[in-house]
Amino acid sequence: MSWASNSRNDLTKSLGEFIGTAYFVFFGVGGNVALSNNIIDSDAGVALIAGPLAWGFSLLVNVWLWIQISDGLLNPAITIALMVTRNIGIFRGILYIVAEFLGALLGAYLIDIALPGSEGGATTLAEGTSIFQGLLLEAICTSLLTLSVFILAVEKTAQFTAALGIGWALFISAIAAGPYTGGSLNPARTFGPSIITGDFGTANWIYYAGPILGALLASAFWFIFKKFIKKPRHQDDDADPLSTGKY
Repeated sequence: MSWASNSRNDLTKSLGEFIGTAYFVFFGVGGNVALSNNIIDSDAGVALIAGPLAWGFSLLVNVWLWIQISDGLLNPAITIALMVTRNIGIFRGILYIVAEFLGALLGAYLIDIALPGSEGGATTLAEGTSIFQGLLLEAICTSLLTLSVFILAVEKTAQFTAALGIGWALFISAIAAGPYTGGSLNPARTFGPSIITGDFGTANWIYYAGPILGALLASAFWFIFKKFIKKPRHQDDDADPLSTGKY
């Protein structure tokens, strides 16, 4: 395949990441607002899962939809992890990151128009949560989310149902981190709503540093597993989805 064909392919896939991330943010914020408004008056406890539920299912559906088109990453931190592990190329990875940030911005803008007066989905530290605690929560939860991508999607252990595990990984992570950090786990997911709402809270940088650190931690785990866990004798390198360095 020529360089021009490769570049065209990368640009087309990046368009998929742009549209997919826009959908992800739009339905994540929109679902969160709708669920919270309907639940909060009747059951404040149940309302705590409204955000994780909306974001988890938004990711589940959009990964399932876009995985065959653009890999369905929708997250710059995970894109960086796949670049570090050489599962996607540098050029495509850079295009993906730009597309993901721009897509999140578009999604946040559209939901702001569609639901005027809503909170807009900005992620900020809750009162009483320290910067270190917020950074640690974002890093640990993102490491789980990234591992779900490596194990289920990259290794193809779940085949067509990888999106289920990835969506649920975000759901349980957002339950754990949501009350304290908003449960971003995704620099683009923080970027779009923060820009549109102008709400950057305290130490907005942790929503970029934390997920990237968590994704790199998952990358380190993945390197260890690939190096020291031997494949069955009947499995050769040609059958290994990672042997080609392509996601």
